[in-house]
Amino acid sequence: MNKENYISILDFGSSKIRFSVFDSNLNEKFLESSNAILESDYSNHFKKINHIVKLAEKKISSHIQDIILTIDPNDLFTVAISIEKKQDEKSELNKIYANALLELDQLIQLHYNSYKIIHVLLDECIIDDKIYVDLPKDKDQINNIKFNFKIICFNKKNLDYLLNLFKKNNLNVKCVFCTSYVKSLYYSNKFNIDNTSFLDIGWGRTTIVNFKNKKCKLIQSIPVGSVHITKDISKIFNISLSDAENIKKSFNKSETVFSYENNIFDKNNYLRELLTKNISIDKLKKVILYRIQEIIDLSLTGLNKSNKNFDFKNTELFLIGQGSLLLKNNTFYLNDEIGFKSINFYQDTDKSLFKSILNFYLNNNQVPKKVSKKQGLFEKFFNFFDK
Repeated sequence: MNKENYISILDFGSSKIRFSVFDSNLNEKFLESSNAILESDYSNHFKKINHIVKLAEKKISSHIQDIILTIDPNDLFTVAISIEKKQDEKSELNKIYANALLELDQLIQLHYNSYKIIHVLLDECIIDDKIYVDLPKDKDQINNIKFNFKIICFNKKNLDYLLNLFKKNNLNVKCVFCTSYVKSLYYSNKFNIDNTSFLDIGWGRTTIVNFKNKKCKLIQSIPVGSVHITKDISKIFNISLSDAENIKKSFNKSETVFSYENNIFDKNNYLRELLTKNISIDKLKKVILYRIQEIIDLSLTGLNKSNKNFDFKNTELFLIGQGSLLLKNNTFYLNDEIGFKSINFYQDTDKSLFKSILNFYLNNNQVPKKVSKKQGLFEKFFNFFDK
C-alpha cells in the first residue's frame, strides 16, 4: 500500500504531540502521543515529531510525507463579515457562493493581512428576505442574496514559520484545522444538543466555542491554561515546576485526593512527604480553586453582555481538554454568574480527537446522556465518558 492510501493526522499541542494514521478503509493503523516541552524554535517538538513519524512508517511499512495538521494558537482571531449581492441575471447558487468566498478572501487580505483564513463558517444566508441556515439546494430564482460569515484565522507569520519547519523536516502539510473548533463541532453533533458551549482548557491557553441550534456562534481563546495552575503552586509553595506539576496531576486520579488519608499518596511516597512537610492542603485547594475560577471567568468575560445572541442560560457547558482533567472526579464549587443550564465534564481522548478530525476532513459528523442542573449558585461537574 503506498502513501496515498493513508491519512496521517498530527495534532501540534503546546505540551503534547499526537499522531495518528488511518488506512483507505478508515481503520486506525497507528496512534502515538508524546509530551513535548514548548520552545521558541519548536526544536523539541520536531524531535518528538520525527521520532513518532519514524515509528509510524515502520508500523505501516510506508513513507509518510503528507499530513493534516491541527493546532490551537493562543492568538486565534475571529471576525464576522457579510457579503451582499444583487443578481441581474440567473445564476447557480453554488457559483454565487464560490464568488462570495473569493471576495471574502480578498477582504481578509485587504483588511486583516496579518492573518490567514483557516475556517469559513456560513452563519446564515438571506435570499430575497428569507433566512436560511444552510445553502438551499432547490433555489434557482434569486434577486438579492446576503451571506453572513464567521471566519477563524491564525496569525500568518507564526503559521508560515511553523509550516516552513514542517517542510524542512520533509513533511508536507495538506491542510490546517483549528483543534478546538473541529472537536467541539464533532461533540456538538454527537451529543445532539441544540445549544452547547465547550471550554477547552489546554496547557497555555483556553478556548471557548459556542453553538446555538448547532451553529457555531463564537470561538475565542485566552492565553491562560493549566500551566498557570502549575506555576501558581510552584511560586506560592516555593517548589520546582516539576514537583508542582506532579502535585496538580495527582488530583486527576480521585475525588478523595484532598485528604491526607487518600490511598493515592500511599502509592507515591515522595508526593506524600512533600505535601505533609511543606504544603497546607487547605491552602493548596484554594490556589487550584481560584485559578480554575479565573480561567472560566476570563473565558466568558463580557460575552453575554456584548452580544444578545449568547443566551448562556439555555446552554449546556462541557469542559474538555487535558487541563480539565482536574475536574473529572473532584467536586468544585464555583460561582456561576452566567447561569448555564448545566456544567459537565467530558473526557476527550486521543482516539476521540482523531475521530473528530477525520470526520471533519471527510465531511462526516456523528451522544452522551444529559445531566440536569442543580439549583443554586454552585455547580457540581458531571462526567460524560465515551462508550
